[in-house]
Amino acid sequence: MFTGYGICYRLDALELAAEHADDHTQWTWTALDHFRALVSHADFPCLFGRKAVAAQTCQLLFARAEHGATDIAQGLADYVDQLRPIARKQRIGSPLVVFLQTDAGTTLAEQQARAWAVLQRVHALDPHPWPQAMPQDPHDPDWAFCFNGMPLFINMSFPGHQRMKSRRLGPHTVFVINPRESFDEVASAATESGQRIRARIRQRVAHYNDGVMPETLGFFGQPDNFEWQQYQLQEPGSLDPRRCPFHPVAAASSDTLNENEP
Repeated sequence: MFTGYGICYRLDALELAAEHADDHTQWTWTALDHFRALVSHADFPCLFGRKAVAAQTCQLLFARAEHGATDIAQGLADYVDQLRPIARKQRIGSPLVVFLQTDAGTTLAEQQARAWAVLQRVHALDPHPWPQAMPQDPHDPDWAFCFNGMPLFINMSFPGHQRMKSRRLGPHTVFVINPRESFDEVASAATESGQRIRARIRQRVAHYNDGVMPETLGFFGQPDNFEWQQYQLQEPGSLDPRRCPFHPVAAASSDTLNENEP
């Protein structure tokens, strides 16, 4: 039985972990197998993700259904600590891919609601205070989710997506997490090269989704752009919150959180 929950593994190292490789029936193996097959496909839109999987440099984290927040908080803290000495431009090659065990009988809206609830509890387990330079209101265009002192971008993908195929990465909920500032280094909205890279990826998204293009994709810092709307994308059957479901709060006790794990 796989016991490495809440631990960051680099993809190439995980493949050498005997307890993971010996049992191909456990959910962790099937989740990773689906993810690799999808992201490795030539048509998959995210060029950075394809490169990280091909080079086996992405970090992996598995979170149990009943301990999602504690598993993710533990691994995410380690991930951020690992990134600190790495140059910003190089961090894009090491995204953190979080697999959150998900019941196959749940709807897309239920999966999305649970993802936001888990993220809320992860925030309450943050070992560091919210950075002073980062707004706490998700409806501020300069806002980003922060953990362990680092602003992050969280791509939420769900097995319940049908039209938004680029956000369906297998039979479980997947968070693909990158330092938010990494995108300014490799695909800045302020440079022509960055705008070309983003335009190319978004063209690939439309192609992969059979012409369906998310309406909420924008550029960080623009007055009409809100990052939280890019974390979870919409389609028929989605959770459709009028305001961001995430609310920065004072850290709660770990005992309280464990009793209320989503």
